[in-house]
Amino acid sequence: MNRRNFLLRVQLVCLLAIITQGLSLFAQDPATQGPEAGRALAAELRNLRPAENAEWKGSLNIRGRDRKTTGIPIIGQSVTGEDQWKTIYLTSATGNLGAQQLTVIHTADGSNQYLFAQAPAPGAPLGESKALSGAEADIPLAGSDFWLADLGFEFYHWPEQNRLPGAVRHSRGCYVLESRNPHAKPGGYARVVTWVDKETGGPIEADAYGTDDKLLKEFSLGSFKKVNGHWELKEMEINNSKTGSRTQLKFDLATKPGAAEQ
Repeated sequence: MNRRNFLLRVQLVCLLAIITQGLSLFAQDPATQGPEAGRALAAELRNLRPAENAEWKGSLNIRGRDRKTTGIPIIGQSVTGEDQWKTIYLTSATGNLGAQQLTVIHTADGSNQYLFAQAPAPGAPLGESKALSGAEADIPLAGSDFWLADLGFEFYHWPEQNRLPGAVRHSRGCYVLESRNPHAKPGGYARVVTWVDKETGGPIEADAYGTDDKLLKEFSLGSFKKVNGHWELKEMEINNSKTGSRTQLKFDLATKPGAAEQ
């Protein structure tokens, strides 16, 4: 046997071993799949708490279809309590858009509450906060690809949750959760598929589909890790298939922010 044939056989054996290992890994007990398992997994994701009373600053980087990138400074804070916690996002004003503030109030096993305030123009103070429902929160934050509801992971609160067979995503073994919105509106999400890292328990990617079942957005969550019993996220990114734009939200958790420019 010549060297080339030997190497080809070795590669084939390795490939078969990888496939066999993958099939063994994801030949899951049917009891761990289906709606009941999906609701349990969605509940775990809803109740992921951030670090207690953490403050951070970062940037909201928006790249349009023309490949030009606009960076918007953003600061935030998480405030935790026994039964609820809230996350606050405050964006700086841009050349043509006033500052905006979003507060997402999370309640253990309860619905999200969204409070949204915006300045009417650059340099103007923030207006009065308005309470929004999950569907009403399907509006962009500071002109980005992130809807307010995206930052509350509203799709984990939908009534229809289904756990699918496991899969590999970015070389990571993952649980797969399919969330369906029975009251989806045109332009909104009807279905979201999330890949949850088995090792960390945190989501690493999610795909959102419209009422026509066409891909609308791809979510990517980077450096999602557990620190002292709480979850820290270093960055999030959304690719908007409909507009061709992309937004990256980067967090600097090691810094203490001051007041945002309004």
